[in-house]
Amino acid sequence: MFKRNDLTLSMFYASSTNNDGSKTAIITVQINASNADAVQTSQLLCITDTSKKKSYAVGEQSIKDGSDPLLVSIESYWRQNTQAVVGQLMSDVLEFIAGNVSQGTTWLGFNGLRVFENEPLENRIPEGVLDADGGSVGSADVQAV
Repeated sequence: MFKRNDLTLSMFYASSTNNDGSKTAIITVQINASNADAVQTSQLLCITDTSKKKSYAVGEQSIKDGSDPLLVSIESYWRQNTQAVVGQLMSDVLEFIAGNVSQGTTWLGFNGLRVFENEPLENRIPEGVLDADGGSVGSADVQAV
């Protein structure tokens, strides 16, 4: 079973214009193990139609171990309130584009523009979601003191 301290989060951004004129923003969130293997990946979509109405959806998801409580909890988190999660992550995208795009620091790959990489889960995912791992490392030691 994974613990929160064993994993990191990376985020990528891509966008496209569809044949009907609507636009799709794709945020790919990737949970990585310490060996850099992706163990959970989700695509979060914000679709803006031609009248500027937005809709939100979860696209492709993959999970390496569907019996791992933490990975299942994280996968579910992306689906619980997709609009709010996408809104929060889009703020990160806009901040990144406004201040960090340059030839030397910007990486574009299969999943799109890398917005951040290998961030601790605690920085981006609520504690209640991460509690599926049984609590942070050392919490029992702190309570015993």
